[in-house]
Amino acid sequence: MSTEFIQFSVDTSRVLELLAKQIYQSPLALLRENTQNAFDATLLRKHKDLSFSPQIEVELTPLKVVVRDNGIGMTAEDLKQHFWQAGSSSKNTDEARQAGVVGTFGIGAMANFGIADILEVTTESALTGERTKCIAKKAELQFNQNCIASETLETTGNPGTEIIAHINPSNILDVKSVISYVSEFVSLLDIDVIVNDVCVSKKPLESLITPISPVWSNEDTEVAISQRLSADVTTKISLNADISFHISNIKWNGVQLPGRLFLKSGTSTIRTYRSGFGLATVSVGSVYQFGGIADVQAFQPTAGREALTTASMQLLQNLITDIDVFASILLSKRPEADSSTAFINWVSSHGRYDLCGKLKISRTPGDRITLEDVAEITKSHKLPVYDGSDQTIIASYSSDDKPLLLLARNNPRKLCETNYLRKFCNTETVSNTPIVNKIIKETDLTSAQGALSFRLQSILESDYFVNSKILFGKISHGLVMLVKTEGDLTKIILDPDGQTVSTVLHIYDHEYTAFGSIVKDFVRNAIFPKIADKVPSSTRQGAEAFLKSIRRPREVFEYEDTDTSSLSFIWNDYSEGKISLNEAVERSQAAVRNSIQIVESNNAARVSDVIPDVIPNEHATAPITEDEGTQILSALPAITRLDVTSNAKLLTIPKDQPSLRGYRCFIALTEKVRADMGDFFLQPHKTSIVWGGQKVLFIFLHHSGEFGLYYDLQTRDSISEHSGGKSYQTSTMIIKNMIYIPVPEEIEQSFIPTPGERKRFEVKCDLLRVDGS
Repeated sequence: MSTEFIQFSVDTSRVLELLAKQIYQSPLALLRENTQNAFDATLLRKHKDLSFSPQIEVELTPLKVVVRDNGIGMTAEDLKQHFWQAGSSSKNTDEARQAGVVGTFGIGAMANFGIADILEVTTESALTGERTKCIAKKAELQFNQNCIASETLETTGNPGTEIIAHINPSNILDVKSVISYVSEFVSLLDIDVIVNDVCVSKKPLESLITPISPVWSNEDTEVAISQRLSADVTTKISLNADISFHISNIKWNGVQLPGRLFLKSGTSTIRTYRSGFGLATVSVGSVYQFGGIADVQAFQPTAGREALTTASMQLLQNLITDIDVFASILLSKRPEADSSTAFINWVSSHGRYDLCGKLKISRTPGDRITLEDVAEITKSHKLPVYDGSDQTIIASYSSDDKPLLLLARNNPRKLCETNYLRKFCNTETVSNTPIVNKIIKETDLTSAQGALSFRLQSILESDYFVNSKILFGKISHGLVMLVKTEGDLTKIILDPDGQTVSTVLHIYDHEYTAFGSIVKDFVRNAIFPKIADKVPSSTRQGAEAFLKSIRRPREVFEYEDTDTSSLSFIWNDYSEGKISLNEAVERSQAAVRNSIQIVESNNAARVSDVIPDVIPNEHATAPITEDEGTQILSALPAITRLDVTSNAKLLTIPKDQPSLRGYRCFIALTEKVRADMGDFFLQPHKTSIVWGGQKVLFIFLHHSGEFGLYYDLQTRDSISEHSGGKSYQTSTMIIKNMIYIPVPEEIEQSFIPTPGERKRFEVKCDLLRVDGS
């Protein structure tokens, strides 16, 4: 027998196209990458010659993209060693970093072959005068072969680079959309960027954010925003306590941080830039939901996608955290603080009740009065304080010479008033304590009441680490539940005739198979909001312990320097003969595939088919609160059904069924994120969701407020015509093998595939420390 060797071959052009489309989420990536390279070239030339006047020109037609600059240019050796060699960049130098270049990954040329067939590069070096022209045809490209035509041209004395990408007819461009796309990431550049004869750059920073109408403004220099952050700050505050900051001349830990921030409360999304060039739209944790523009030279983009590295995201989070503190201290001195829900939330969550002097409290008779005025008045005599709404009590304790202070009905304002009065005022409390009129003896409990008591105690101990005792009885003030703390023991008294409690008891008697799940939902919806501060992980120490338990080695889903380097190492290993071409392609694609979530119509299901009882239970166990909806945006536990399994990656609720807390769409986390971060979702958490362009960012904040988790999804198509986002009610669902997170109604159609359609999402996920430590 003889052994015959046959040739291993690969379609290089097809591999390039696949890799380009895997690494770059948008088919327009070639325009962003080529424009970014053009901008970097002008920065490098400007760094050497301050009198230089840079310019970038872009010409667009449905089948051709031309990007032309008058920057530093390239030599023939630069083209060979860097431009045409994936993973190699000439901009990884101290000089380039000082110039403020944006790209340093060296894979931009690859972006062109996602939709282009032919790439022409004509360049003249400002350093040597060499002028070179290269033509690369995708159909003729071969790895590590001399397949790119290159010729030396006569020097013209006009340095710069022109790149012409000839688009495949199957990828014809919508010129209007492409102009809009390029305008977004060059709008802040201070050089001329001419697109089809129109300048789309040099936009003033203020034009990108809707201004507020200030009732107070201030400009100051070298402001100590925090111990580690100082800057020049222009502040504006509106009548309803909207805040805007223009921050420049930034110093971080005493070191100059080139850049500027233009932030506005209630905006949520932040458009990030480096040296004025657009990078990504992101969101970080902020009580004031600060959004706007962050142009910081220290920001690093990830290779091939419109995202920031984890280190850059953490820097931005730290900046915003400190600005939250600064805004709170500033507002505490202004009457507008009384109109700011965000201020009240921040004060409450940080225990800074000393800042509440400008908040107003109701009194009768008389108008509302600031707490600092109450402090002044009570230096001479006490004032009564009432936490209730009983009109008989109010009438009995109020008079013209001694008005009655009425506490707010809901937290966190009530917490602010109570703690300020206790620490800084001389007041006396008018009793309004609910009274348990009758406790049912254990021997007199029905079987349903006994079973509910046992289940509740077991769930509170196993899931929430709360030592409890459940009692049944009649409670004054029309309450159906009362929570009392005696040392380490939490007593919960339930009225068996209350609507929600009686529903649960009825299910035990008539539909026992559903009893276990509805009791879990009852704890999550009705009991947890009243005992949240008693759950161990709600404390800083508990949060630290939990955070340590889930901080184990794991893969981070993004292309950072290390990831790009590994791609570069893969192809270097191939060029040195250490691995085959097939291995190189497989390893490169695997590096990308790990961060992809595919949703198809055949792996979507209805919520009612996977968790049939979840919607009925939600309506049956609505939160027990004095004022419906007061707990809606508090941290809540997930909906858990750990005995249920499903392979569905998307759950939906049809329009003819009730929604689940306003949601009709839930997407599964990737298996990798579930394995690495799943324990986080077993803890109570808050939910914020923002979107813009091709990206959706889910921010989940641990109920301790100490840290959070962000889950970043990016598609190739636009998520919504308009960007948006806000805090949403937590409605995470956990089954045995899946974790589902809610998708807001505003963007659900971007997640639900039509028959035969494949929705493809790029995933990035990691933990963020909210306190900046």
